[in-house]
Amino acid sequence: MGNCCNNNLFTEESRFSISIDKQISLVDIQPLPIVITESSEESNVLIYHEKQKSDGLVSEKETCAGVKEDNSFITGQTHDNTDYKCLCGSRFIWRSDIVFWHYENFSDWNIHCDFCLNYFSKSAWQCYHCGKIMCRDCGSAENMNPQIEYCINSHELLWSPNSSAYYSQEYKKTSYKCMQCKKSRCEASWSCRECEYDLCLHCGIKKNLIPPKNLLICDEKKILVHKKKSDIPFICSKCNDITNKNSYYCSSCDYSICGKCSGPLLSTITVHPGLKCRKNHDLKTIKIDSVKKKSGKWYICMKCDNISMNYGYLCTICCECYCLGCGDQIVKAVSDFSGVKCGKGHNMFWEPSCEDEDEGDLCNVCCKRIYCGSFKCKECEISVCVDDISRIN
Repeated sequence: MGNCCNNNLFTEESRFSISIDKQISLVDIQPLPIVITESSEESNVLIYHEKQKSDGLVSEKETCAGVKEDNSFITGQTHDNTDYKCLCGSRFIWRSDIVFWHYENFSDWNIHCDFCLNYFSKSAWQCYHCGKIMCRDCGSAENMNPQIEYCINSHELLWSPNSSAYYSQEYKKTSYKCMQCKKSRCEASWSCRECEYDLCLHCGIKKNLIPPKNLLICDEKKILVHKKKSDIPFICSKCNDITNKNSYYCSSCDYSICGKCSGPLLSTITVHPGLKCRKNHDLKTIKIDSVKKKSGKWYICMKCDNISMNYGYLCTICCECYCLGCGDQIVKAVSDFSGVKCGKGHNMFWEPSCEDEDEGDLCNVCCKRIYCGSFKCKECEISVCVDDISRIN
């Protein structure tokens, strides 16, 4: 077991997608039965099985002294208002930003659960003190309640910085209707695109939902906390306007940002670190028509070859992009299928296309060329496209 007193913790355009008629034999990529193994006594990783389900959390009385890092978020959530405890005695907290945290620290968006040893790439639990990570499945086995909201059809709501762009493109609307407060909004939201169900930023915060990455910080790099409308006005530290509406503030340095300044910042938050161009740059939601007029260039979706999109996920450096639909599809696939097993039991992980891969990969399921990235098993040299990864189960 781990020591409880350690604190480890854009430039030419090209067509990107083509299909081929030549067929090749499919590779068996069905999973093998799961084999649970035990670790050695020296291992620092917990093995998750029936016995440890009952031992994974400890009582309130079993505490551990140690230095704790600041993990507070814009909702004001801290370790003090969570109820689930690690073997080291400290609390598990729900981290919607854990994929970005893991990528920034380890250059990898594939996270290894310290309990069941499976890989995943979505929000999860982490011990506030020792840093052990628990995936959602293991947390559910311990009756832990994640901060997740669902649409009326029980689909998980995901952070969407492009909600206004989506409704503008699909229905020529300048806003969407929040399903909670019933007001028209033009900001980022938590959304189910399939059902067109959206929770606005402030209604999401009331339900303790947190964006996957926080750009709201003060000059001293401290995280700003959400503050509701009050009777006392304040001066926005960015635009200098005086307002008493919803804001974000840092109490220690008297730094505040109004809604007009915070909205554009939040709308630039990348959905997932795996959404990259072929030079590994992040993609952001941008109005393609505006950029097209300034640059005089045409933009084509690297996945579906769409050239008539109004908005898209764009790398302004490399002139590469995805349409909103393809970008959202990739993000969802990476979140849902990272770590899926090939036929020999190896993990398959999402890899964006590289600049030197001019011929692309060949999907072993549909036998088409892939230019936007794929799920790969390096041991078996298998590649599966985003459209077919759901068939690997």
